[in-house]
Amino acid sequence: MATSNKRVLIYRLGSLGDTVVALPAFHKIRDTFPDADITLLTNHPVAQKAAPLESVLGRGYFFNSAVNYPIGTRDMRVLYALNRHIRSLNIDVLIYLTSARKSKTALASRLAVLRDEWFFRLAGIKKIIGLPKGNEDFEVCFDPNTQRFEWEAQRLVRRLQLLGAIPLEEDHYWDLHLSNEELETAKEVLRPCEAEKPIFVISTGTKRQANDWEEHNWLQLLEQLQTVLTGWQLVIIGANEEAARAHKCLGAWGGAGINLCGKTAPRVSAAILKQGQVFIGHDSGPMHLAACVGTPCVAIFSARNFPGQWYPRGNFNKIIYHQTDCAGCGLETCIVQQKKCILSITVADVKNAVMEIVDNKLKTYYK
Repeated sequence: MATSNKRVLIYRLGSLGDTVVALPAFHKIRDTFPDADITLLTNHPVAQKAAPLESVLGRGYFFNSAVNYPIGTRDMRVLYALNRHIRSLNIDVLIYLTSARKSKTALASRLAVLRDEWFFRLAGIKKIIGLPKGNEDFEVCFDPNTQRFEWEAQRLVRRLQLLGAIPLEEDHYWDLHLSNEELETAKEVLRPCEAEKPIFVISTGTKRQANDWEEHNWLQLLEQLQTVLTGWQLVIIGANEEAARAHKCLGAWGGAGINLCGKTAPRVSAAILKQGQVFIGHDSGPMHLAACVGTPCVAIFSARNFPGQWYPRGNFNKIIYHQTDCAGCGLETCIVQQKKCILSITVADVKNAVMEIVDNKLKTYYK
């Protein structure tokens, strides 16, 4: 049931992918508190490639204002000032939307959550929704029926059961509420593309070395796709640091294409992805953004996370994940095993997945 006249604080850290996966939770919060003044407590990502959470959600619907959480700080003066600021907001309800804790031990994870709870209680917040409690909130659970680990979106909405059901299959919960201006900007950016010819979008970048399928594979893939996707147009999105690789990819493709790396904000990128017929990329923010707007994804996964945990939304995607004995390592950089999980994925694996989507869903473009 919707509740009015509340001051709500949402505590959620992360960047592009983390935000998209949490989108159903943000929708449920706004549905529950339609007239609330919602403040977002979040971090500004350290990595240049990472988009801040506010730039993904946009201002005016999901939240009204934002407060920076200085992630990793141990400066008591900074934390005291933050606590005083939160107290001044007179918050009625805190929604605790953290990712699964990755402390070395279960006890350390529980103590970290307890520390957070004390911090917010000291800020005068009496009602907190979403605090982890059971073992399933502190570890990634395995579902023997699906043979997958719990999806991060499901984990988040499970913790918000007090607000009511959140059916993740409904499009409403994945609506980014793109503005007319953002949609028009995307059309303008795509003006060089021919309207009657299909588009496929790729993003070859990643924040983590362990998730990188590597440049040579991307170049070979595009050389091969160019021979079978005749008439298709390539659009490349990503951070500015990925522009050089994108330029090489356009050369390998050899056909019509645009390099948009560093040129579009996340929400405009979402509007661009809506115009694509297929997306190809790593386990990354752009992958989640593509799935969010309903564009079928060919997703190239390392095994640093367990299968299913960070898969994109929808049943229309082709997930390429090779299980290895070191799966779930959580490594940012893989040296010892030399990325044997993701580098065991061949160009043929990805090409076949792309063509399966094309053959099954996009036959109208060949008429």
